[in-house]
Amino acid sequence: MSLTQLERTLKLDIKAALGCTEPITIALAVCKARRLTAGKVKKINLKLSTNLLKNAMEVGIPGTGGQRGIPLAAALGCFSPAEDPGMTLLEGMTEEWLQQARKFVEADLVGIELASDRHGLFVEAIVDDDIGNSARSIIHGSHENCVLLEKNGEIIFKSDKTGDSGSGKLLQERQKLAATSFAKIWNNISALSPELRRHMLSGIEMNLKVAEAGMGKDGFLKIGNIYRELMQQGWLGNDVINEAKALTSAAVDARMSGCDLPVMTSAGSGNQGLTITLPLHVLAKHVKADDTRLSEALAISHGITSILKHHSGTLSAMCGCVVCSGTGLTAGATYLLGGDLEIATAAVNNMVGSITGIICDGAKVGCSIKLICAVDSSFQAAMMAMRGLKLPTTNGVLGENLESSLANIGLIAAPGMVETDDQILSIMLGKPLR
Repeated sequence: MSLTQLERTLKLDIKAALGCTEPITIALAVCKARRLTAGKVKKINLKLSTNLLKNAMEVGIPGTGGQRGIPLAAALGCFSPAEDPGMTLLEGMTEEWLQQARKFVEADLVGIELASDRHGLFVEAIVDDDIGNSARSIIHGSHENCVLLEKNGEIIFKSDKTGDSGSGKLLQERQKLAATSFAKIWNNISALSPELRRHMLSGIEMNLKVAEAGMGKDGFLKIGNIYRELMQQGWLGNDVINEAKALTSAAVDARMSGCDLPVMTSAGSGNQGLTITLPLHVLAKHVKADDTRLSEALAISHGITSILKHHSGTLSAMCGCVVCSGTGLTAGATYLLGGDLEIATAAVNNMVGSITGIICDGAKVGCSIKLICAVDSSFQAAMMAMRGLKLPTTNGVLGENLESSLANIGLIAAPGMVETDDQILSIMLGKPLR
C-alpha cells in the first residue's frame, strides 16, 4: 500500500515543464480566463501571493531571448495558441506571438496587485474584453490547480484547493504520502513499476540537455563552465561532488536565463527536478549503479521532496531546492551508496541540521549558486552518514525519525517563516527596476 501511494503521488508530481513554473502558472491562469472571453482583450488584472510574486519577478521566460517580467508572462499566456494549455503552454514561441505580448505590456494593460492575505501559491487573473465580457480564474495550492473559473459573475467551475478536480488531486496525494510509513516505502522500493522507472529515467535525459545548454550559450552566469575551469586548473578537486555541482548549476543557470528547453520537475519545480536527477546521474556513474538501482534512488528522492512540499507548502520563504529536494537527494544518494534506512535517516538529519532555514528570495539565475550548496551539502551528509556520523536527535529541530524531521522542516517554513517571506518581498520590491 505504501509503495502504491508513492507511485500515485510521483505520477502526478514528476512532469515536464517549459520555463520557470511560477511565471508559467501566471500565464496559465491568464490563458484560462482569456478563453472564457470572446472579444479583443483590453485589460488583464492579476492578484498574486507574496510567494508567487517574488518567484516570478526576475526569471527569464523561455522563447523570449531571456526577457523577464510578470506582465510579459501574463500577456504571453493571454495570446498562447496552445490547444490544451498546461505547464508547456509557451512551447513553440513565435516572433509574432512575442511581439503581440510585448505591445500589450508596453501599453500598460497588465495590472498587478499583491494579495497580502494569501500565502503559498495563489494567482487570480481577471481578463476583460472590448465587448463587455469579464472572466476570472484562480490557481491555488499547486501550479496547475485551477480552483475557480468565472464568466461575467457566473461560476463555470469551482473546487477547493484540495479538491479532487484538476491537479487538486496532487495535493491530496502528497498529504497521503506524508502520512505513509517511509520504512515501508524504503523496504519495498524494488517493487516499483517499470512505467514509473522509465518516466523518472527519461527525466535524466531531458535535464542533461538543459545542463548541456548551460555549458554552452544559454547560461547567463556561465557558472558550470567556471566550475569546470576551477576543476581543470586544480583550484577544485576533479571529483564526483564537484562534477555534480558543475552540471546542476549549469542547468539551473540555463533554465533561469530563459532556456527554451523543457525540464522534468519534482514537486512542481524544475530546479528541484534538476537538483535530484543530475547529481544522482553523476553519482550512479561513479558507483557503477545500473538503471534499476538509479530509478529506485530517484523514487526515494522525489518521494521525500513531495512529502516536504506537503509540509512546507508548494511555495514558502524557505528555498525548496536546497531544503526540500536537497534533503530528498540526500536520501537517494545514501541509497545509491548502499546505505540502509537507518543510515539514510542519519543522513537526512545531517542535512536538516545544516541547511534548514536557507531562504527563498525568488527564482533567478542566482539560484544556481544555491543549488551548488544543495548538492554539496547533500553528498556530504550522505557520505558522512555512511561513515557513521549521526547527529543526536536532541540537536535543534531534528526529529526522532525521518518522518518527524521532515514535518519539523514544514513547521519552520509555515507558519514559522511567513513574516520572513513578507520582508524578503519588501526588500526585493524596494530595488530599482533594471
